[in-house]
Amino acid sequence: MSGPAPHGGLAVRELRRVFTSRKKPPRTALDGVTFDVAPGELVTLLGPNGAGKTTTARILVTLLEPTSGTATVAGADVRTEPRAVRRRCGFSFGGDTGLYPRLTALENLRFFGTMYGMAGRPLTARASELLGEMGLGDRAGDKVETFSRGMRQRLHIARALLHDPPVLVLDEPSAGLDPAAGRQLRTLVHKLVDDGRAVLLTTHDLVEAEQLSDRVLVLRAGVVIAEASPARLRALAGDALGTRIQLELHEDVAAPEAALAACPGLRGVRVEGGVWAVDVTDGPAAATWILQTFGSQVVNLSVAPPSLEDAYLDLVGDPA
Repeated sequence: MSGPAPHGGLAVRELRRVFTSRKKPPRTALDGVTFDVAPGELVTLLGPNGAGKTTTARILVTLLEPTSGTATVAGADVRTEPRAVRRRCGFSFGGDTGLYPRLTALENLRFFGTMYGMAGRPLTARASELLGEMGLGDRAGDKVETFSRGMRQRLHIARALLHDPPVLVLDEPSAGLDPAAGRQLRTLVHKLVDDGRAVLLTTHDLVEAEQLSDRVLVLRAGVVIAEASPARLRALAGDALGTRIQLELHEDVAAPEAALAACPGLRGVRVEGGVWAVDVTDGPAAATWILQTFGSQVVNLSVAPPSLEDAYLDLVGDPA
């Protein structure tokens, strides 16, 4: 996107970052990245390790300077107005860093609140309110070293929200979480977007990206190679990859692979655990042919368009 910067959101234009070293040749981590995130919108950065996701996040929260290009956070420029950016943006890089394990959850938030000029009863009230919203109210007085990873991730987000910023940058917030904790975190992020915040998310979790994102940007080697909604990316992948039919037949069917070779629009066929994966260009036409050909020998048949994972791997390549 290349329109005017959204009020209260993120605007990134031709962002470039080159890392230099005396011992190594220069490495371009970002090369002309451009995108917007509007208030009430969540945009996800996807890409393999080294694609530039975390570099983008760190520039937006003023932990790195861009080599060239511009980025604004709620109207403040990351290069010329870093203090204003920090007031308008909350960020979470998750993991075990960024919190003090020997302090309690409440003490952590009170400490970080002072960094935003907060103090006294208003700070304690705000910290207590956030701990309650994060489901940590009953653990406010417990040391962070006793917290599970999911609890620490929620505390990271509470820290990011202390000063009630209009913009959030969340770098892999669900990394290492079990499925239940991951679902809880996604529910929380949904609410933050519904409250009108502009949220930029980086993740390797494609289920998370599909469930949360209004738009997805796919990065490869520091370049945006695709930008669309998850549904649109799946549709584009369908054009490129076709449709997969999962087919289960009675065990006494003779030479099903030979018969399936005549399936219209066939792209490939293989069997996995007794279930045939039939890739075709036209799912409905192929499914009709299969039912007519095998009739009552069909135990189960399902037609599935490409998933976001299929679309992503088609764009960046399957490392396997």
